[in-house]
Amino acid sequence: MASSPTDARVLLLATLDTKLEESAYVLRELLRSSELQVTILDIGRNALSTHDAELLQSQHRVQLLSFELDTPAADVSRGDYSSRMASSATQRVAGLMKSPTTAVHGILGIGGSTGSSMVAAVMRDAVAIGLPKLLVSTMASGDVGHLVGGVDITLMYSVVDIAGLNFLSEKILGNAAAAMAGMARQYREASEPKPAKSHLEARTDGGKKRRERIAITMFGVTTPGVDRIRHMLSQPPHGAEVVVFHATGSGGRAMETLIRQGEFDAVIDLTTSEIADEVGGGILSAGPDRLSAGAQAQIPYIVSVGACDMINFGPMSSVKPELIEADKKGERKLYQHNPSVTLLRTDLEENRRIGEFIGEKLTRYERKDLVKVLFPEKSISMISGDGGPFEDRNADRALFETLTGKLEGTGIQTERHKLDINEPGFANEVVDALVEMKRRKGH
Repeated sequence: MASSPTDARVLLLATLDTKLEESAYVLRELLRSSELQVTILDIGRNALSTHDAELLQSQHRVQLLSFELDTPAADVSRGDYSSRMASSATQRVAGLMKSPTTAVHGILGIGGSTGSSMVAAVMRDAVAIGLPKLLVSTMASGDVGHLVGGVDITLMYSVVDIAGLNFLSEKILGNAAAAMAGMARQYREASEPKPAKSHLEARTDGGKKRRERIAITMFGVTTPGVDRIRHMLSQPPHGAEVVVFHATGSGGRAMETLIRQGEFDAVIDLTTSEIADEVGGGILSAGPDRLSAGAQAQIPYIVSVGACDMINFGPMSSVKPELIEADKKGERKLYQHNPSVTLLRTDLEENRRIGEFIGEKLTRYERKDLVKVLFPEKSISMISGDGGPFEDRNADRALFETLTGKLEGTGIQTERHKLDINEPGFANEVVDALVEMKRRKGH
């Protein structure tokens, strides 16, 4: 594959046994860019013929990679084969990324349901957040959470099935190729170190240090508090880069991924509401691994219970009839946050389970001396304070006491403050706690 060292490299992922014609078209469209080279990774169940493989590789700036699994395709089910292929392809791509001569600057995949699941798995697990990832899929118009996970996959709906070329599929696949070519070139340029143009630039930019990075979780009902903390930490004397994650399930998963990748120097997990959804069957759970990434991170980790007073559901029409009936009887509290979101107030038992969940995760942290839990006793969200629709002191107390009891004797500090989670005073307490943890770590 003849190429220039300044070319951007794109990885094209597809099942060539079923998507050969469409992949060849995407390849031609990618190669319209003279500053691009393409590596094709075949993840199909059946091997390409020698003739077809030679045709693909005969084009300038193209390399074809393929491999077979240990078990012949005929001996395993379709589902088992796709799982194994996704795992093997992930390892193969991760290997490519380790070398500057084979690492790619963008990944473009095309697929139906099975192909999309394999391509998305590679995009989620083999490469870092920030690398361009574009998947053209027949599945991109429905529930795509299982494809995207917590990473930055861009989805393009194929409109028609990816089965042959026609006036619609050619336009869509051509747009995808053009988009990826542009993203890959931009990523390539942005990732290359640029020499200073003058002595002044060399003095001002050459020795620039990376700012401290702090992750923080937020929900609409904790926004004022998070905004205050973010403002305080981004200003002198801290000067940190504060990255806010929306606690919508995917937001929590994304933060956990980036913590594992070592992208953050500290975490303020102010809004742990995704755990309420995990415990109570809501639609915004981040899964059972929430709060797990910090265990080995050994970074300052401040935790609170923001928005743990609520479990999220869709429109009122989507809420289970038994919950609506319980609300009418005064046994549960439902609150319509907006036409698309209905909130259920967590009860005593759910709050105990939330406390157990958080406590169980935090006790696994290696550096317990860097973890601190803060409770805002006046309210844990914008709607749970005095007179608010979700005011329930007994439920809050159950959460505080369960979590405190779970952490007793572990070395993890807990503090209660007679403050609202969105009060300036609580923001001050959070920042002070972070400074204390950083001092312990030796920052």
